[in-house]
Amino acid sequence: MRLNLPVVANVPQYESHFYDGVWQQAAAAICARHHLPYASLRRSQQGENIVFFIDNRFILKIFAPFRDSYWREKAALEFAHGKLEIETPEMVHTGDLEGWSYLVMTQLTGVPAREVWSVINSHERSAIVSRLGAALKSLHAPVAPLSHPALNRDWRGFIERQAHTCVERQRACGANPEWVERLPAYIATRLALLPAEYTPVLLHGDVHLGNLLLTPGNGGWQITGVFDFGDAWCGFHEYEFVAPGVLMVQGNRALQRALLRAYGYTEAQLDLTLRARLMLLTVLYECSNLRKYALRLVPAAVTFTLDELEAAIWTFTAVE
Repeated sequence: MRLNLPVVANVPQYESHFYDGVWQQAAAAICARHHLPYASLRRSQQGENIVFFIDNRFILKIFAPFRDSYWREKAALEFAHGKLEIETPEMVHTGDLEGWSYLVMTQLTGVPAREVWSVINSHERSAIVSRLGAALKSLHAPVAPLSHPALNRDWRGFIERQAHTCVERQRACGANPEWVERLPAYIATRLALLPAEYTPVLLHGDVHLGNLLLTPGNGGWQITGVFDFGDAWCGFHEYEFVAPGVLMVQGNRALQRALLRAYGYTEAQLDLTLRARLMLLTVLYECSNLRKYALRLVPAAVTFTLDELEAAIWTFTAVE
């Protein structure tokens, strides 16, 4: 029996159907197709995709047809499974329902980090980000090009496009006019800091408190899992630090150093050149919003110069 799922071709159409009641029927149909009995089939209110919790065992994610997130997540999960020091979801079923691709994955144990981060002490936070740094190093182990073209985006082309559209993007986000005026020169002087030759790695692309799971133990809260690989792709490894850098450890020198040192950076590498490179990648990040990043520091940061904002966000340097 057809459910007559909506046909969408762009974001506005997708958003207009995001909360349609038919998705509950679609989730039930997918469970029936794969003989997955359940007592509870609960819709998540988080995320950009249509997500259901199948009891406490599985996650069902239904992807928008006009995006390539399904292929990116599927290929990334296949690659990452069993390679990290922390858990990643294991795919159980994949398929298509009336043009909408879906994944059924194991549900990881733990509490979303954003729900408890504010009550976790500095010592436990340092241990958490250190283990995260080691996990990201494992994720970034050199590999042959991954099979699906959705992961093998043109890194250089991406950087060029982001540099070209950066000013309008930041202006639309309400950026400080001084930033908008200076950004072209700021970017131009720093682009040479990105290596011409590099080894592509698999990037999660969106590591932050909402995509990490923590579990309480005798030694305090510990990181146990990472999920949501829908933004994964292959590129330069330092791009991975932007999301946690501005959404998790922004402005915190000790936590940034713990993350980078656990990843493998030496003390000598934690220098002003690395800081400038990471700020460039922050500016060119796919969803970059400098005003939002500044406000996460202190309200007055929206009046900083770009150099001051760089020093306020990225504080890990061994010497000033």
